Order: sequence, then C-alpha cells, then structure tokens
Amino acid sequence: MDSGSNLAYGSATPLIEALIEFEQELEANRHSLGFDLGLIMEQGRAPRYMATPPDVIPFAHAGVDGIHYGFLTDFGLEKDLSQAPIVCVSPVDWTGVWVVARHLQDFLSVVFTENSSLKRYYVNGQDYSGHIDQRTAQAADERTQFVRECFRERFSIQPIQDMAVYIDNLRSERKQIEAAPTLNGLGIRRFSTAKHHSSNKGALLSVAEPFHWEQQGEAVRELFRSGSYEARLAFIRDAQTRHLFTHSALRAFVAGQLKSMGLSEAAACLEESYYTVIPDTVES
Repeated sequence: MDSGSNLAYGSATPLIEALIEFEQELEANRHSLGFDLGLIMEQGRAPRYMATPPDVIPFAHAGVDGIHYGFLTDFGLEKDLSQAPIVCVSPVDWTGVWVVARHLQDFLSVVFTENSSLKRYYVNGQDYSGHIDQRTAQAADERTQFVRECFRERFSIQPIQDMAVYIDNLRSERKQIEAAPTLNGLGIRRFSTAKHHSSNKGALLSVAEPFHWEQQGEAVRELFRSGSYEARLAFIRDAQTRHLFTHSALRAFVAGQLKSMGLSEAAACLEESYYTVIPDTVES
C-alpha cells in the first residue's frame, strides 16, 4: 500500500489494507468490489460529510448518495478498532446513521450475505423481512458470483444465517449499553464516572430548528457546565441529527467543549465535517 495513503485504523489496519489490495487485484482483472459487492474502499483519508458523527472513522463508501461506512469509537471508549461497531452513514436518510455490524469481520459477512441493510435503515428484523425476499436476495450473474466466492475465500467469511435476527440482536445489544438515548438511535454509552466526573444531572437538552444562539445558547452553555458527561454527548449527537451545526457559533462552542473534555480528535472531526479543505488552494 502507498505509504502516503494516510490511513490510521489502528488494530484494523491489516484487514483494511488486505481489502484495498483485494480491490486492486479485482480491478486489474476487470472485476470490481464496488460493482459486484457495493463496497468501495477509501485509499486515502476519507472525506467527512455533515452527517458523519465526530466519533466515526470512515473507511469505505457505497458509491451512491454519499453513503459511507466507518468505525464507531463511541467518543474514545472503543480503543480497539478491529472490535469497534461498524456504522452506515447516509446523508440522505432521515435516520442518518445506524449500526450495521458488531465489528469489521462481521461487516464483511453482511456485505457477502445480503447488503441492503448497508444502504437502508431497518427498525428491526421484521421491518427487514418485510422488504427483502431472502430466497432471491442473492440472485446474481456469473461474474458477481465469481467475485463473491473470491471474497468469501480470501477473508474466511462466515455467511450470516438469519439477517433479520442479526439486525434485532444489533439493536438489542446497542440498547443494553446505552446510558442516554439519541434521536438517531445510536445512543451514548456509559463512561467511567471516575474518569469523567460530572454532576448527577442527567437531564437531556432537546434540540430543534429554528435554532438561535442568542436565545438558546445559554441553555446549551448550562448543559456543558453542569450536565452529565453522557447528556453533553447526547446533545452533540442530536444537534448533528437536527443539522444544527450549520450554525457556526454553536459549532465553535461545541468544538471547544469537546477539546476541554479531552476529545480533541472528535472536535477536529466535527469541524472537518463542515468544511471542504482543498490542498494548496485559498478559499474564496
């Protein structure tokens, strides 16, 4: 792999590199991981969208509607990216972001088995079953079947036996570790109170448009002064879901708060999601 690709996927790097290498081999033989399996690996620093949560590290995209996939770090709680949940971020979907796999290896199983859940949000397994005829879901031409088989063998993929059950389990497992709910369903995991000391005030601050910093800014400042660690992060998730970070004053304030909470990387990602940086050019 090109050493200038600027990848930083930690423990997941070997598998990411293997996927990129596999994609390049396919293309050299006039096949395509993207065309045949709907997965296009990022071969450099992945672009971020306004819908990309600041605690998500993108690594691939679908090639349509800005849909992309990333590791969910849960604001630094998940240190081992090879075991981090994988989310789909869909800028055009009302949900915006949802968990699609327990970890990267499982994600490959989802890609192989039936990948509609990577592009569409299903509330639960029943919702999925209502939209998918699993008997015909994998009907594919000879070319695609060849790529699928190469993919399965290269990455020792175990097909998911029942995708509806898998989706239900994902939703249930996520809910069990939730300390604070969020509009997009991701929720906020519970942090160690010893490390992240805050008051016992766990009340969440609801967010909605129209948002005016002059009128609502004090409520936001109060939340970050005395609200629980989880409530502050829940506000950040909900503000992004409601597209409130298009308000520069709110975005600047929250980025500053993330830095003060020891989440400088998340702060940088939040700011990056709202700017397109073009190297060696001057913005007009």
